[in-house]
Formats: sequence, C-alpha cells, structure tokens
Amino acid sequence: METTTSDPAIREGEPGRGLAEKFRPILLRLDLLVRRQSTQYALSRAQTSILHTLACHGRLRMSDLARLENVRVPTTSNSVSVIEAMGYVEREPDASDRRGVCVRLTDLGRARIEQVLADRDRDFAERMSYLSPEHRDLLSSAVPALTALLDAFDGDVDALPDSQQSDPQHSDAPRSV
Repeated sequence: METTTSDPAIREGEPGRGLAEKFRPILLRLDLLVRRQSTQYALSRAQTSILHTLACHGRLRMSDLARLENVRVPTTSNSVSVIEAMGYVEREPDASDRRGVCVRLTDLGRARIEQVLADRDRDFAERMSYLSPEHRDLLSSAVPALTALLDAFDGDVDALPDSQQSDPQHSDAPRSV
C-alpha cells in the first residue's frame, strides 16, 4: 500500500528530513534559553552536565564520565577539578584498578544540581503557563517521541558496566538537565 503525502522529504525516501528541518530551529532556541539560565548558577554548562551525569549514574570512573559527556578525559578532569574545588564532587581511587580515578557527588553537589533543576523546571513551567491547554496537551503527547529520539542519540549509556545501569544506588537520578 502506497502512502501519499505532501511533504517532499517523505516522498523522496527521507521520512525524518522535513520534521528535522522544523525541529532544528526550535531546538536551537531552546538550547539558547537553557544557556541563558545557566549563567545564574556560577556553573558552566559542562560543569552542570557533569553534576547531572553523576546524579544519574552515581560514582563513575573518570573515563566513563568523559565518555558519557562525549569529551576527552583531560577535558573532563579539568571541569571536575573546578567543581571539586567548589565542594560538589570528590575524586576517589578506583578499588578495582589502582591506576583509575572515580568521581562522585558530594551531598553539597547533589543539593546544588537538584536546586538547579528545580529552578529550571519552575522557570520552564512559568513559560508553559502562557500556552493554551491544547498546546500543553500537545507538548505532553510529544514527550514519549522526544524521549525515544534522545535515546536513539544516547548510545553511550549502554557502554556503562551493568552494575551502574541497574544498581539502585546509581538510579536515584534527578530530572534531565
């Protein structure tokens, strides 16, 4: 059965192309909004992301943290040094490999990332309150599809040891950054 559509990208065998072209500018504007919010916390986006990743995954080897952040280990180490000086994380030797270093959130770091996320949620909720109920319902309906889209990009999580994917100690994650 042949599907007919007015979207030329779909007709040409690229079913996501037209939708991608519509979403890209929206995502760029949302990214800009998040960047503007980040300046009020005295944390860079990289530092905030590291705190969030540690909150989601628990104690991580520096190399695993770098892989999840999609940066090199020295870059991660530099960012960790700054937030370590702030008291948000601690480095620990890796018990299974004396050469390895692990990073974990401190109580102060957990409180900080939870506050950042709560503030962002409050700000975003305020902005969404200006939408009609119908538009809010449409956004709510899109959450599963957007989550699946992000999961398709997030293959690095599967590279973590199983113990860090399913261990309850590592799963009390706050909401996304």
